[in-house]
Amino acid sequence: MPSSQALRALLLALSSIMLLPASARADDLGPGTAQLLNAQYQDTRRDCGDSSKPAFMCSGVMLRATLPSTAYTFYSISPASLENGGVSASYLRKDSKFASFYAKRTSGFIFDTATFYEGANRKPLKVLCAFPIDGASLRRANSGCGDYELTSVAETFCDRMGVTTAQQWFKLYRSNAMYPQGAQCAFDIRDSNPRRAEAFYQSLTAQALLPGIGTFNGNDSQENEIILAPWSVDPSYTLPVLAVFYTNQSGVAAARLHQIHWYQAKREVLPAVRLTMPTSPAADANFSYEGHQQAIYPIVGSDRCAQYVQSARWHKRFDSGFRRDIMALEVVPTECGRKILSDQTNNFLNELVAKHYLDPEWANNPDNQINNINSMRRQLVCYMTIARSKASWFIEPSRPYTTHERSVAARCNNTVP
Repeated sequence: MPSSQALRALLLALSSIMLLPASARADDLGPGTAQLLNAQYQDTRRDCGDSSKPAFMCSGVMLRATLPSTAYTFYSISPASLENGGVSASYLRKDSKFASFYAKRTSGFIFDTATFYEGANRKPLKVLCAFPIDGASLRRANSGCGDYELTSVAETFCDRMGVTTAQQWFKLYRSNAMYPQGAQCAFDIRDSNPRRAEAFYQSLTAQALLPGIGTFNGNDSQENEIILAPWSVDPSYTLPVLAVFYTNQSGVAAARLHQIHWYQAKREVLPAVRLTMPTSPAADANFSYEGHQQAIYPIVGSDRCAQYVQSARWHKRFDSGFRRDIMALEVVPTECGRKILSDQTNNFLNELVAKHYLDPEWANNPDNQINNINSMRRQLVCYMTIARSKASWFIEPSRPYTTHERSVAARCNNTVP
């Protein structure tokens, strides 16, 4: 397996799309991202070179499980987190496993390790503290790192409570049978702590001491909690996000929504990866890429049209193959969009998806829930092949995904795979 540095170099190269052969970005961006994440997950180094560089800066996977909504973007910060002054994330690594996310959430996003370094149009995100298990941070002072409101002891950073090792932390955690999560202290990971790399490593070591981790049952199988300082959410700031994720089929719709929000904001492709969670202490997490689950497709080259779609609107039309009415999207390409070559197919598709996939006629289509984006792409390609000059193209999410040859043979109106 290539090193994580080599894989990251690959992904950086993929961003320079004009330097690559036509198939490279489409073939490698998603699988390459999954491969990079698996490499980072397996990397269990103690730190990233010295006491000021915690392991999350170069290894493991920092991620945030979110609730999907069309009212806000996945990278927005909730009002509660803004008020509290801290944003919760999780850290997943071979030596830092958990079975599920808070409230059984099944989707979210993954930070690039570049998040924690200075860069172009980027200020590093600040990690404030780390809890080996969910710290109930919204009920704590000091941005979620301090005193828990229901305990009699005033909790603060671990070193201020005389706790510097995982074993000392575990003893404190077990000191309050009623509120063990509240009784725990937070390891200080702020830039001002000269030993913050060791503090973070002790938080990972402490997680392995939890009894629930040994069985992956009960509340103790919850994830750790890493508290970040809130970041800017505005067009001038680029939050380094490597991918969005889903843990099972129920999270796919949310991952697709996240991809669309990112594309609408930045006109960039963000891969959606499947995260298979560990089911036992001996099992590992795994990241994989499933092409048919993507809403926004990897592109070969940058946009060559300012706009690909002149207009698109839904119609209910009777289809002789289905023997009933189905919903059809009438697409009128721009003159530029009508003349594109195959290397711009996904650019055209992504614009259409970003504008119309969330329409109920498409997203809630009852006939073809899993492969309807693939199917719509197939129909677009069919029209570009045999009916490019038609004034408008009618494409239907109800049609099953099929081969290009069968689609052409059916005049873009296939009713069987």
